[in-house]
Amino acid sequence: MQTLTQALLRHHAGAKSYWRGLAYRGAVVELVIRSRHVDGVVVGADPYRVSLTWQGTHLAGTCSCPYGTQGFFCKHCVAVGLVLLERGLTVPPPDAEDEELRDRLAALDHATLVELLYDRACADRALYDEVMRVRG
Repeated sequence: MQTLTQALLRHHAGAKSYWRGLAYRGAVVELVIRSRHVDGVVVGADPYRVSLTWQGTHLAGTCSCPYGTQGFFCKHCVAVGLVLLERGLTVPPPDAEDEELRDRLAALDHATLVELLYDRACADRALYDEVMRVRG
C-alpha cells in the first residue's frame, strides 16, 4: 500500500488544486479518523464534507463541493490530507477492522438488519448474488 505524502496528494489533485489546498489547511474544522477512512469538514464558500480512503493502493477522495461532486480530487481533499500529515496521522488501510461498524450492526434489531440488507441487495446485483450463495 502507498503512504500518504504531499507528493501523492499533488499527484491526485494536480498542481492547481494542490496549491489551492495548501491555503485551505486552516479551513479544516472537523477531522475524524474512522476505521477505514477519514472524514473531514472544510469551510469554503460553504462547509464541504470530505472523505479520504484507500481503494487498494489508490488514494480516493470525495467532496461535496461542486468540483468534488464531478469526481475530481479537489482542494478540500488536499487540505484534509495535509492536515493529517501535519498532525502525524494518515488514512487507515482498507483492510483495517471496522469495529465501529461491527458494533453498530450488532446493536440493531433483526428486522432492521433484514430491511437494510434487502434494500442494498435489491440495488446491488453482486451483493444479491452473494446473499443467495450464503448457506445459513
